[in-house]
Amino acid sequence: MVTSLLAKLERAEESARQQWAELSGQMEELQERLAVAERRLERLSIAREELTALEAADGPAVVEAGKVAGIRPHGAGDTTPRASGRAEVPQERPVLRGLGKDAVVLLASSDKPLRAREVVRALGQQDVRGQVEGMRARLKRLVDDGWLAEREQGLFTIGAGGNGFAGEGSAATS
Repeated sequence: MVTSLLAKLERAEESARQQWAELSGQMEELQERLAVAERRLERLSIAREELTALEAADGPAVVEAGKVAGIRPHGAGDTTPRASGRAEVPQERPVLRGLGKDAVVLLASSDKPLRAREVVRALGQQDVRGQVEGMRARLKRLVDDGWLAEREQGLFTIGAGGNGFAGEGSAATS
């Protein structure tokens, strides 16, 4: 009788070990999925903040007493050299609209570069040659404007300037 109880106990222990191993594996998978979701959420949040800030800009910077609002004059903690020694007024950037804006947000939230066809599909457009070619042309303009980068031919990702903000002087159109 004792041997029979020991055998049952061993089977129960083995079953518990298998259940523990299975749950442990599920826990690791869930932790990985959680980390991916957190990274995506962070990227989407940053993209939304950048686009909201760009849309909020309703005109050129205000110049007061020889300096640009929001920019420190040369010498006030700013180590960026300027040829003229005075603050430069940044050129105004048009706001992204429509599919151009949607494409930038999509690529900012993507973990990998996307092709024009993938962007078209992700944005719910018809996957037909005209739509794909139009999107490819739009994506190339966004590359030229600094919002996006083309890592290799036909693979688009967010621009290197930080969530598509390519710095002073570039403009974006949709």
